[in-house]
Formats: sequence, C-alpha cells, structure tokens
Amino acid sequence: MKNDRRKRQVEITVVVLVSVLFYLIWYWHDGVIITPDSDSYMTMQADREPGYCFYLWLMQVIFGNKRYLDAAAVLQCIIAGISTAVFTVSLKKRFRLNNIISFGVWGIQCGLTLLNRFVAQRGYSYFNSIRTEALAYSFYLFLILGLLAILYDRSRKGILTSLIWAVVLTTIRKQMLVSFGLIFLAVIYALWKDKGWKKAILYSAVVVLLGLGSTRLIDCTYNFAFRGVFTTHTGDSSFILGNELYVANVDMAKQIGTDTNRAIFLEILARCDADEYNIQYAGDGWYGLQDHYSMSYDRIKFDIVMPVIRAYQDNISMAETDRGDSYNAIAGTIMKEILVPCIPDLLKIFAVNVISGFITTVLKVHPVLNVAALFLYLAYIALFIWLAGKGSYKKEHTSLLFAALVMIALISTIVLTSATIYCQMRYMLYNTGLFYQAGLIMLYEALQKKGAGLER
Repeated sequence: MKNDRRKRQVEITVVVLVSVLFYLIWYWHDGVIITPDSDSYMTMQADREPGYCFYLWLMQVIFGNKRYLDAAAVLQCIIAGISTAVFTVSLKKRFRLNNIISFGVWGIQCGLTLLNRFVAQRGYSYFNSIRTEALAYSFYLFLILGLLAILYDRSRKGILTSLIWAVVLTTIRKQMLVSFGLIFLAVIYALWKDKGWKKAILYSAVVVLLGLGSTRLIDCTYNFAFRGVFTTHTGDSSFILGNELYVANVDMAKQIGTDTNRAIFLEILARCDADEYNIQYAGDGWYGLQDHYSMSYDRIKFDIVMPVIRAYQDNISMAETDRGDSYNAIAGTIMKEILVPCIPDLLKIFAVNVISGFITTVLKVHPVLNVAALFLYLAYIALFIWLAGKGSYKKEHTSLLFAALVMIALISTIVLTSATIYCQMRYMLYNTGLFYQAGLIMLYEALQKKGAGLER
C-alpha cells in the first residue's frame, strides 16, 4: 500500500514537473508576448472585466514596473503546467486509463500550444502572453474537474469548487458565464433522483444565483476600490450593440427616442460606412460574411463606438466617475431600441457564427477541413451511441457523462459566443482539447468492450 502511494506521488510529481517545464519553454524562447488587447488590461480600462486587470496589478505591486509582466507570464506558465498535470492524472484515475491513453490525454492538452505556436497564424503560446486566456484556459480545466465530481460522485465539494472556479472565470472573461449554465445542469443531474425535480432545480438555481451575485459583487467592489464608483465595468451592452451596428442602417434612427442617442447612432453608422464595416461590404457566401464580420466587430466596438461616446462625454465635460454608467446607459438604450429591426440580419449572423464555431472548435475553417470537422462530430456521436447501446452508462467509470458534459459545454460556448461576438479560435479553444480527450477516452472504453466481447 505504501509502495503504491509512493509510486503515485512520484508519478504525479514527474507529470507536474514535465508539464511546467513544457510551458516555461515558450516563455524562455519567446519572452512575454504583448497582444493588441494587452494594454487595456495593463492600464485597467473600465470596459475590461476585473479579474485579469487585478492579477496584473498584483504582479506589479509585488515585482515592480520592470519585472511584473515577466512574473505574470512565468506564473501563467506554471499554472498551465499544474492544471494540465492535475487534469491528466485526475482523468487517468477516474476512467482507469492505461499509461498510453493517459499520455494521449496529456499530449492533446500540450498539443494545443504546439498548434498555436507553429501552425496558427499568431505564432505564439497563449500562456506567456498578456491576455485573459493565459489564465482562463487553465482555470477552465479545474472547473471541468469540479463538474465531473458533481456528475460522477454527487459531491458537495464538487459543487463548491465548480462555483468558485465559475466565479473566477467569469470575473476574468464574461464569456465564461456559460460555466453557470453547466453547473445548473450538473447539479440537477446529481440531485433529481434523491431530491426530485422541483427541489433539484430550486437548489441548482440558488447555487447559480449565488455565483452570479458573487461575480457582480466582485466587479462592483473592484471598481469602487480603483475608481471610487460602486458599479460594474462598462461595455457589456455594446457586445450585442456591436452586432446590431454591423447590420444597422440610417432608417433605424427613427427607433431611437432621444436626440442625443440618435446623433450618436448616426455618427457611429457614418464612421462604419466610411470604413466599410457594414454588412453590405461583406463577401459572397457564409464564409465571406463570417470573415468580414469577424474583421469588423472589434473595429466597430473599439475604434468607433467607444470614441464616439467618449467624445460626447468630453463635449459636455462629464465627470470621470460618471462616464462608466453613462456609457452603459447609452449603449444599452440604443441596443434595445434598434433590436427588433435588426433581428432578421442578426439571425443570419448568428447562423454563420454557429457554423464557424463548430468547425473552429475542432479544426479550422477551410473547404477540406470543414468536411473533416463534420466527420469528427459524427464519429464522436457514433461512439457515444454505440457505448450507450452497450450499456456503458451503467458503469461507475463510464466515459459517457464526460463526453456529454464536453458536448454540452461545446454547444453552449458556441451559442453564447455566436449571440454576442464572433467565434474566433481563442474563444473556442476552451473545449477543443476536451473534445479530443473525451473522444479518445470513449474510443479506449469501446476497444475494451470489444476486446471483452471477443474473449467471451
């Protein structure tokens, strides 16, 4: 017993050290990567979620102005290594994987970095860059482990840890609101047999509301501490507004109730048209639309909407402390007023985003790879159905719950992202590794079943 425990401890230590070393190599080779988004987090812009801004501020306080970005990147690489190791070892134990399959699970996780570094156009690892994904990718794995503890073990500790990671993730990236939906479904699944549907749903709702309330409280407290105003960060309303402005036209100005907001709307549209950021400038077909929309979205939001609203605030000499709430009010009001006439084109954008999201999660949008992506999804579903038909769901260590969780997380992420922004690769990568890992573990279980059948 002692030898087994010691062997396991040595195994875990080796996996952690190798994983940490793997991620640190990219920092050693490339240094700190500054991206177009980095400055907004380094300067703690009011439109950014507080989590990553606070992390960089903390690194600056501890390590000083000259070294804090290096310290942040190194710590991100260490966290990535630990999360990869813990995730691999946890899946090995839960699904009783052999060393070859466990290495495959580890390799898939590390392989995402190799793809981003050598294959993707960006040519760098996320974990030594100054952007939210450098922490969020790692923390997402801990969230998944918490959800697995809920699904398989009906663990109260799993509920608590999942909730904590969901709050942390959402504080870093609003996209991670999807985490609360996953917790809601997982808790219902874990409780409905013992508690009944009504109590399970009620309990799940309380857990999720507690998490959402905590996220909002952290956001407001952060802004109070750094800006003196107890309010959320700005810009949430402009996510959907950005989609609307991409498809909007001047006739929609009559939907806007105040002269001020109408003037702001028309100025934004004029600038969008001058820079050809409107839907009428999109290329042919769904790919042409998706490509033009994804290119235009950030430019509309950062280069046009924000400067126009800021210029209005400067014009009336608005106090700095009032600007955040004013921005949210203007963007939110315009968003609501032009929503209805935008719906037909928004649905078109949504459909294109969803198609792109499914492909981008597992491969890359390309005429050949699009077909390959469809094959991968069909193979995943076929494996799932085959295992279910063989009664795998009755097993304590079945891979089906993990596979179902991954697919629900994947679909939820695509739908939420498609409704608010566009499905570029870095938004989809949260579930890319999980998709291949779940598929590999299902294949391993299927081969075991087939082998057992041949033996009989």
